[in-house]
Amino acid sequence: MSSTAARVRRRLARPTQPVERTRWLFFVIALVSLLLTVPAALVGAHHVQPVLLAFSSLALAVSWTYRYLTRRVVVGFDLLDIVAVTAFALGCAMPAVAFGIVFPAMWFRVMYGRTWRVGLYAVALGAALVGATLGWPLVPGNGGGTDLSPVLSSIPVLGLTFIGARHLALGMLQREQTRGRDWALRQLGTNLLGLTDPRAIRTQGWRAVEEVARMTPDLKVIVVAVDEENLRVVEQTGDLGLTTLPRDLVAGATGEVEETPKPFDGGDTWLRIPLPRFPNHTGLFPGAFMLVGAPDVVPTEAVTALQSLNNQVALAMRSSQAHRDLAEQALTDTLTGLANRAAFTAALDEATVEAEDRTWVLFLDLDDFKVVNDDFGHAAGDQLLRHIGARMLGALRDQDLCARLGGDEFGVLLREAEPDVARRISQRLVELLSAPVTLEGRRVQLGASLGLACLQPGSTASDVVQQADLAMYAAKAAGKNRVQVFSPALVEVSGATLLEAELREAVDRGQFVVHYQPIVDATDGRCLAVEALVRWAHPVRGLLAPAEFLDVAEHTGIGNAIGEQVLRAACAEAAGWPGIALHVNVSPLQLAHPHFVTVVREVLEEHQLGPKQLIIEITESTVLDAPAVQGTLDVLAEIGVGIAVDDFGTGYSALTTLRTLPVDVVKIDKSFVAGAATEDADQAVIEAIAQMADRLGLQTVAEGVEDVDQQDFVRRAGITAVQGRLHFPPVPADEFTAWLTRESLVA
Repeated sequence: MSSTAARVRRRLARPTQPVERTRWLFFVIALVSLLLTVPAALVGAHHVQPVLLAFSSLALAVSWTYRYLTRRVVVGFDLLDIVAVTAFALGCAMPAVAFGIVFPAMWFRVMYGRTWRVGLYAVALGAALVGATLGWPLVPGNGGGTDLSPVLSSIPVLGLTFIGARHLALGMLQREQTRGRDWALRQLGTNLLGLTDPRAIRTQGWRAVEEVARMTPDLKVIVVAVDEENLRVVEQTGDLGLTTLPRDLVAGATGEVEETPKPFDGGDTWLRIPLPRFPNHTGLFPGAFMLVGAPDVVPTEAVTALQSLNNQVALAMRSSQAHRDLAEQALTDTLTGLANRAAFTAALDEATVEAEDRTWVLFLDLDDFKVVNDDFGHAAGDQLLRHIGARMLGALRDQDLCARLGGDEFGVLLREAEPDVARRISQRLVELLSAPVTLEGRRVQLGASLGLACLQPGSTASDVVQQADLAMYAAKAAGKNRVQVFSPALVEVSGATLLEAELREAVDRGQFVVHYQPIVDATDGRCLAVEALVRWAHPVRGLLAPAEFLDVAEHTGIGNAIGEQVLRAACAEAAGWPGIALHVNVSPLQLAHPHFVTVVREVLEEHQLGPKQLIIEITESTVLDAPAVQGTLDVLAEIGVGIAVDDFGTGYSALTTLRTLPVDVVKIDKSFVAGAATEDADQAVIEAIAQMADRLGLQTVAEGVEDVDQQDFVRRAGITAVQGRLHFPPVPADEFTAWLTRESLVA
C-alpha cells in the first residue's frame, strides 16, 4: 500500500516535462472548476437535485483522476463522463450552469487518445447538454420549462474550443514524441559506445525500439526470423502474445520499406522494414524483417527513427565484427593459419602459472630457407612455409600449440608430455620437415634445427624461451637438421652468442647498409616519401633481412648502435632528395635511450634537413613495451619531427595509440592490404582506418601493395599513399636516385 501511495503522490506532483505539466494543469483546472461550479448549481436546489449533483461530481472526479493517473482512455469512463455531465445539468437551477465544467473537461480530454475519439467526446458533451435542457422540466423540483437558446448558442463555441484545443494538444504531443524518439536514438548511440558483444548490442537496440514505440501512440513492432515453414517471432512490443506468423507476410519482399499484409486481425496498417544481414547471424536480430503497425497509417517519423536505429546498430555490429576479426588476426599468422607470436606468448604465460616438468617448449628454424627465396622467389617460399605448417600440425596432438614466430621460425608448446614423448615428437618434426617438397616442378629438400627446453617450476616464460632458443642455435652449430635438448652447458657456446659476436663486429666494420623503398601518392603516383630499410651485408651469408638479426641485436643491446648508423646514413642520403620525407624505423630501446633526441638534432643540423622531412616510425606495441618512450615522442613532436605508426591494425592498442601519441601518419599493415581486392573483412578494416584517420587529420599509407587491384581499392577507400613492389622494391640509394630521375615522380 505504501508503494502504491508513493506512486500516486509522485504522479500527482507537478511534472517538469511540458506535456505532462500541461496534463497536470488541465487536470487541476477541471477539478477546481468542478468545485467552483457545484456551489452555484446548488443555489435553489431541492428534492433530487443535490443527489444528482453529488453523484455527477463524484463520478467526474473519479473518471478524471483515473485518466490522469493511468494515461489511459477507457470507453466506459468516457460514457461515465457524458452521463455525469447530463446528471449535473439536470441537477442545476438551469442547465447552462453545467458549461462551468464542460469546457474544462474538454480541455482536459484533448490531451489523451486519438482525434476522432476526442471529437466524439465533444459531440457527446454537446448532445448531453441539449438532452439535459430538454429533459430538465421532467426532474422533480424543476418547475416549468427552461430556455434552450443559451445552450444552443454555446454549442458552436464548444466545437471551436475542441478544434483549437486539439490543435494545440497535437502540436505539443508531436513535439514530445519527436523529442522522445530523438532521445532514444541519442541514448542508443551513447550506450553502443565501446560495446563489442553482439548480444549486448542487440539488447540495447531493442530497448531503443521499445522507447520509440512508447513515444508513438498505438505503434506496434514485431521482429521476425524467416524459418523454413513460417516466421518465428523474435521480439514484440507490448503483449501481443505472438510466437509464429505466416511466411506470406514477407513474400516478394524487397530491400525497401513497403506495405505488408496484416499479421493478425485488426484495423491497423502494417509496414515491412528489412533488417541488415551479417555473416554468422550477428545482425541487429537473428531475423530478417521488422513489422511495424499503427492505426490508419504508420507515422513517417516513427519509420525514420526505426531505420536510423537499425543503421546505428548495424554500424555497431560491423565494428564488433571488425573487432573480433582484428582480435583473431592478432593471434593468427596470416600466411600459415597457425598461431602467431602473440598467441604463443600468451599461451606460454598461462602455462607458467601452473608450471610443471611436463610442459615443453620447442623452437624450430628451417635450415637454409634463404636459398629457396633466392632460387624460387618469395611466393614459392610462402608456399613452402604453408606446407611446413600443415606438416607440423600433423605431427602434434590436440592439446599442443603450434605457432609461426616469424620468418622461417616456429614454436611449439607441448602440454602434459613426458620427456620421452617430447623427444619423440621433436624428432618426428625434424624428420617430417626434412622430407623433400616439390616446388614449381623441382624437388627441394631442407632441414630443420630444433631446440627443446622443459618448463620447470619457478621458471618464467622468458627463461624457457631463451633456453629453447639457445638449444636451437646449438643444433645449427652442431650440423643442422637435428634436435638439441637444452642443458646449462649450452649457454657458453650457443649460436646466439656467436651471432652476437658477429653483430658487434658488423657494427665496427660498418657492414650494415640501407635500402630505400618509395611511398607514392595513391592518386597520381608522385613520390611523397621514402622508407629506410636496414640490411646486413654479411661477409659469408650474403645480404640478410632484418628478421634474421634484429631480435638478437635488440636483446643484446646492439640495436641502438645499428639504429644510429641507419639514421645517420639515411639522413645523409635524404639530403640529396629535397621535398621527399624520410621514414626511419626506431625501436623502443632507441626511443628510451637518453641521447636519442640529441642524435636526431645533430643529424638534422649536420645534413641541413628540416624536422618535417624526418618521420620516425614506431609499432603499435612500442608504448606498451616501453611506456617511457612517450616523453621522447612528445619532444620529437615539439621539434617538428613526424611520427608514423607502422603495421597499424595488428595489435590491441591501435585506438589507444592514436589517442595518446602525437601521430601524423598511419601505415596500414600489409596483411590487410593483401586481401584488399577480395576479402570483405580486410576491406572493412581498411575503410574503417581510412575514415578514422581522415577525421583525425592523419595521413595514411597502405603497405605491401603488390598489384593494381589492391591499389585501386585502397585509393577508393580514401588511403592517401601506398608503398609496395607494385611501384618499386627496396633498393640501394643510387638505384633509388636513378628511379626518381627516370620517373620524375618527386612531389
